[in-house]
Amino acid sequence: MFNRIYHAGTGSDMRTVSTQNTFWLSITALLTVGIVLVSIFSLKNGFFNIFPYFYILPILLLAYVSPRYAVYFTVILGWIFLGLVWLYGPSDIQLYASSIAFFYFFVSLGVVISALSGQLLQERKYHEIFETSQAGILTFGLEDQQIQTINAQAAGILGYTADDLGKRAFTDLWFDGEHESRFIKKIRQDGKITDMEIALRRQDRSVIWVLATAALTKDRLIVCSIVDITESKRIKDELIESELRYRTLFDGASDAIILHDIDGRIFETNVIASRYLGYSKKEFMQMALRDLALRPETVFPPEEVRQFLARGYTLFESELKKKDGGTLPVEISSRITEYFGMSAVMSTVRDISGRTKP
Repeated sequence: MFNRIYHAGTGSDMRTVSTQNTFWLSITALLTVGIVLVSIFSLKNGFFNIFPYFYILPILLLAYVSPRYAVYFTVILGWIFLGLVWLYGPSDIQLYASSIAFFYFFVSLGVVISALSGQLLQERKYHEIFETSQAGILTFGLEDQQIQTINAQAAGILGYTADDLGKRAFTDLWFDGEHESRFIKKIRQDGKITDMEIALRRQDRSVIWVLATAALTKDRLIVCSIVDITESKRIKDELIESELRYRTLFDGASDAIILHDIDGRIFETNVIASRYLGYSKKEFMQMALRDLALRPETVFPPEEVRQFLARGYTLFESELKKKDGGTLPVEISSRITEYFGMSAVMSTVRDISGRTKP
């Protein structure tokens, strides 16, 4: 289990890493120069058995600091080694043979260590991403749902410590068995899940909603990321409930209601408006209030608009055109309101044909 938390690098961290790399590269360069001098001394004085092993140290250092360039450095260092043996060593076929063997040994060592160091750096990089992710990430077995790894964010979302969760199965966290069945069935069928809303239980037994994305690995492990959406889902549900209450009141009104802007462009109408005038909701939304008036100039003329905006309320009578060609005398009561955050006008239209004298 990953217990160590890596923090995202800042500009200061990057400068520190760069300084460390420069330091170790400088050490490697000085060490290489020293080894070259020792090699020359050893070859001139007949010490042939020890100095080749000194070359291993700079290879190890550079492979650790910069795996990307370690292979090239090893090849160059190997050629330097062969050149020194050729220039300063005696003409001995056994010495040349052993030197060539050391050359291939250095190159092979550099390749292997470079590959291992590169893999280690890659794992460290993914580990940092894992631990610093803003989403909770955890892995668990498909069959037993035993949690294998978990990052700090996931532990925080679920209200546990990483150690506590490591002893649990993911099945202990489900709030709804139906969610669990649907989740496991889909991951078995498709091998992945994208943005599924599921309910889980925290350690304190409270219920939270998370947005889960998951994938099944070749090792039958589920890699799952979770984002806490409890608050946003609560707000969304409240908005839906509010919308339902609004729609019930809106459509349950005894008068026609038309929502429009100050220029008369219609946003919304209730069912009574369609019953009064015969237009569908879609047709209303392609019209303006003036399109419905028998005398358009009487509906919110410019001089009355200024007074309406100042008072926020107006009441007047008008005559509206029906879809079938007939007319309907109405009393229109308008007031300023809001519609999805925009300033709008709600006009309540009452049929006053019963008041009209023949």
